[in-house]
Amino acid sequence: MLTRTEAIVLKSRNYSEADLIVTYLTADRGIINAFAKSPRKTKSRFGSSLEPLTHARISMWGKEQTAMPRLTQSDIITSFYQLRENYTDFINLSKLLEILISLTPEHIPNRKLFSFLLNMLELIKSAVQESKDALYMIAQIRLLALIGYAPRLKGCAKCSTHSLDFYPSSGATLCIRCASVPGSGEKKFIRTNNKVIHFYTHTIEWPIHITNRLKPDQATISELSTLLDRHLDYLLSKRLHSSTYLTSTAQ
Repeated sequence: MLTRTEAIVLKSRNYSEADLIVTYLTADRGIINAFAKSPRKTKSRFGSSLEPLTHARISMWGKEQTAMPRLTQSDIITSFYQLRENYTDFINLSKLLEILISLTPEHIPNRKLFSFLLNMLELIKSAVQESKDALYMIAQIRLLALIGYAPRLKGCAKCSTHSLDFYPSSGATLCIRCASVPGSGEKKFIRTNNKVIHFYTHTIEWPIHITNRLKPDQATISELSTLLDRHLDYLLSKRLHSSTYLTSTAQ
């Protein structure tokens, strides 16, 4: 059975001497893995269409429910080579893709997710460098909200009382009273601030096409990045490879 769809390359890994397994976010089938025969050979018909971030129109052969269809054709729609060639863009977008892969089940169609990623790539590609740190953070927050894993920072999750204490184990801010559970021992929290909460809340609540009006300072971005990393560490029971790398290069 031949299937055609639009797709964005999330990652690829070597398989045997010249083959690849390519992970895609597709418009029709969600996240899938496809087997690409001999794309690493010099005269491969796939060319550069299997590079990460590439938006392509692909054809695959295999049964509808097969775990790994065979890629038969890949035609580039937008290469986004500018984002791959810019070190800062590529590292930060790699983190976004790692979050997406880690938290999104395979083979579940989600056109909103596909449109979101495509729109964010276009937005970041056209943005001036000075505004990109905020855009990376906005993209990460909006992705977590879209797939249902965004932490709650607007008031205590249990009683709505204003609180600045975020508890990764709860995925939310909690007031002192609600965080205190007899016999549970002391829970670790991150103390945040109103600037971080306001930026985070506006990022989720505002329409995405006007979120570029948000102008957080570097301290706000840094504090929110640390908070979200702790949130993801707890969700995944491990550290994202991209988070570890970004932390090491920032030191």
